[in-house]
Amino acid sequence: MSVTVAFPALFAERIGGVEAVELELEGETVGAALRALTDRHGELAPLVWRPEHELNPVMAVFLNGRQLRPEELTTPTRSGDQIQILSALEGG
Repeated sequence: MSVTVAFPALFAERIGGVEAVELELEGETVGAALRALTDRHGELAPLVWRPEHELNPVMAVFLNGRQLRPEELTTPTRSGDQIQILSALEGG
């Protein structure tokens, strides 16, 4: 099962300009996808997670265009899902 995680320029700058990562997951959740992303790209972990392993409160997570609350990171993912992470600290 393939899930795409897209993220802001702040993230992309840290991993060579890549703006999205495709992850192969089987029967996982949005939170597990974010963990897989930060396991693959450890330099993103401090941006996504607080030291207590909670979602950084300045991050907004969307699943297929719908914003999730932190407690909804247990939402299951399906093949083709799009997860987007946005930072409330980035300006436009």
